[in-house]
Amino acid sequence: MHIRKFANETVDICNVGLEVQIERTNRKRTISLQVKDNKLIVKAPRSASRKSLDDLIKRKQSWIKKRAILSVEEQKLRNRKFIDNEKFYFKGNEYRLFLILGCKEEVKISEDFLIVTCKDDSAMGSKDVKTFIEDWYVRESIKILNTRTYDFAKKMKVQPRAITVKSYVSKWGSCTTSNKISYNWRIIMAPDCIIDYLIIHELCHIIEHNHSKNFWYQVGKYCEDFQKKKKMVARKRT
Repeated sequence: MHIRKFANETVDICNVGLEVQIERTNRKRTISLQVKDNKLIVKAPRSASRKSLDDLIKRKQSWIKKRAILSVEEQKLRNRKFIDNEKFYFKGNEYRLFLILGCKEEVKISEDFLIVTCKDDSAMGSKDVKTFIEDWYVRESIKILNTRTYDFAKKMKVQPRAITVKSYVSKWGSCTTSNKISYNWRIIMAPDCIIDYLIIHELCHIIEHNHSKNFWYQVGKYCEDFQKKKKMVARKRT
């Protein structure tokens, strides 16, 4: 595959500064966008004009911003030292990390602290603590998102075929054409109102597998102030 890389430039999208990297290839038939490491990577056919790429970037500003924010948060999570007093969020509330030694490995919330119990000093390394915390987030998100999704599904008279939790990099959730819903476990860090909006959003895709006017009408039936929450999700930094 022949790829030609163009000189990079910076573009400001909704106050999110990204370096743009355009890659040309003979085999690529469509234009693809990817946000990675503070870069917007545009892969396009050699025949695509620069104006068409600029127009596409403008149309996709909201999409690009969401993925840029998720990319930044993922990078923050990777770079954390996982030591006492680090900030973590759960259902919109802030907790400070507190490491202790105990008989068994455990993660729990108590008052304003996210308490991680390790069996020995060696397990207090950032890598082990990171694994403990992420596993805990996943377990909690599975419990909460399953319960809330089926509660809303009953009200909305829809039936998801399956509900899973994944570690997405560039999206909050998805609903397949076969009505299987997947969530990004990181949404459990958001407040309840945002979690509910994201759940309703995915369930509405069972009714409309697109983002048409009817889709947003369905969202509005079950989430009256969805436009406000939609904007909050777009700028959400956990």
